[in-house]
Amino acid sequence: MMGVIEVTPSRNSFPARLGAGILSGLRGVGSSLFDLVFPGRCAGCEQGGLPDQDRFWCSACRSRIQWIRSPLCTLCGKPFPKSPESPDHLCGECLLSTFQFDVARSSAVHAGAVRDSIHALKFGGRLHHVPALVQLLIEYIELAPDAWEGIIVPVPLHTRRLRQRGFNQAGLLARELGRRLQGTVRFDVLQRKQWTEPQTRLNREERLSNVRNAFQVVLPGEVKGGRILLLDDVYTTGSTLSECAGELKRAGAREVVALTVTRSVPELNLPPEAAQEI
Repeated sequence: MMGVIEVTPSRNSFPARLGAGILSGLRGVGSSLFDLVFPGRCAGCEQGGLPDQDRFWCSACRSRIQWIRSPLCTLCGKPFPKSPESPDHLCGECLLSTFQFDVARSSAVHAGAVRDSIHALKFGGRLHHVPALVQLLIEYIELAPDAWEGIIVPVPLHTRRLRQRGFNQAGLLARELGRRLQGTVRFDVLQRKQWTEPQTRLNREERLSNVRNAFQVVLPGEVKGGRILLLDDVYTTGSTLSECAGELKRAGAREVVALTVTRSVPELNLPPEAAQEI
């Protein structure tokens, strides 16, 4: 990948209207911040004294991460834990409906210490969890590095939500991932133009309706003909990622691949102590 591009918005651009403080807050997030706040501590249990090569997750927490691997859906990445010997294939949902991204993948199941780490970041403002979560993305990307080349674009928040939370967790993850991969990150091409209610308690149809026409590409020339790595923290139904991908495609993006740290798998009922790769 090419070197990281620092995007400087114009005075009248969407990010500029949010205030320079929010953007400047993104720049300092990285491994150095994690080391400063919790040097050598596990992001899951906060056990200290981790060796340099394992400074994000202790061996116990790492052993309980439910990694998502084959067999899985070739389009949306849904795992098939009940048929471990089957080849990768389309799931029933992808046979019946059409997602607008070209492919979606997640590093791990949204459960246990990884879920708690995302919640600590997203709802507790604990920014030092960012590098630990990005480490999970890096380990997934390393399985097939060429599959994840592209301009990194985080799923945006509405300005109202951004003011409430003070940061966009997807933006923080994207900046750290870009730093680790020496890749291009763009925060200024995709905008959430419409306020949407929180998706947490909505079913699939309600989620689809909630995010319909909520996004727009404000700099189509920057994505036309390009390959986009669309980044978010959690894949639940895929509705938000699909809506974003559709806008990027309509603006001329050649391909949109979606990547999240975790994926919600409601039908997967594993005990918390299970150390399993699915």
